[in-house]
Amino acid sequence: MLEQVKILTSRRAYEFNPDALRLSSVSIQPVQRQIQQLFNFQSSAIGSPMPMFGEVPTTYPPGIVFNLGAWIYQQESIVPIRFLHFEPNRIVIDIAGPTAAIDGIADRLFHFLSGLQAADGTPIVGEPVSVLDYSEITAQFPYPLDVIFSKPLRRVLGKTMGIAVGDTSMTLVPSVAIQIAPTDIVLSTIPSANDPHAFTFALRSGTRPEEHIYFSGAPLRSEAHLVYLDELVTSLKS
Repeated sequence: MLEQVKILTSRRAYEFNPDALRLSSVSIQPVQRQIQQLFNFQSSAIGSPMPMFGEVPTTYPPGIVFNLGAWIYQQESIVPIRFLHFEPNRIVIDIAGPTAAIDGIADRLFHFLSGLQAADGTPIVGEPVSVLDYSEITAQFPYPLDVIFSKPLRRVLGKTMGIAVGDTSMTLVPSVAIQIAPTDIVLSTIPSANDPHAFTFALRSGTRPEEHIYFSGAPLRSEAHLVYLDELVTSLKS
């Protein structure tokens, strides 16, 4: 059973075909101002957004970044919007809350944008061709993470690292990053912590190993991410 579950981040990218997102039209001050007011963003600026889901092409204008807004979720809680990014071919929404809240934010944003046209009469935002999700969750597990290793492997690792048999004052601290890939390609990179396309799992920094509090990042909606973590607990227990 997971305890102390906290959804740190839910992030979504809406990806568009070339020229389906008219960045020049979105970048003008009247449109910026209205988006800022829609979600009470504390700041907005023209600039190249951080690459959250992949490379951000160099264009002019380079992009728009809105920071620190808010959204009323289910009429009872205020969800912080950490940022909203407009890239040349991507819109990224990042919140401190469940992914379900992004649905409402995106509906409101796209409803507003649907009423705007570029100078040539075409919509300034078309239909997204794909949607990418990512979420980060911390939770307390009922046992240490080193149970992912078989007992023989734990013995070898413990012996090699100088942990005496029966020494409970020391423990193995694994960090896991997993991503799928075709078996017949040459890998250019390997997954690392906070990779939006990988499943990552590690002890939560700032905690003690004996607390069994872990950080999990996954390319999933937060709701699916919680189901995955519950299944992981059951699997490790068996």
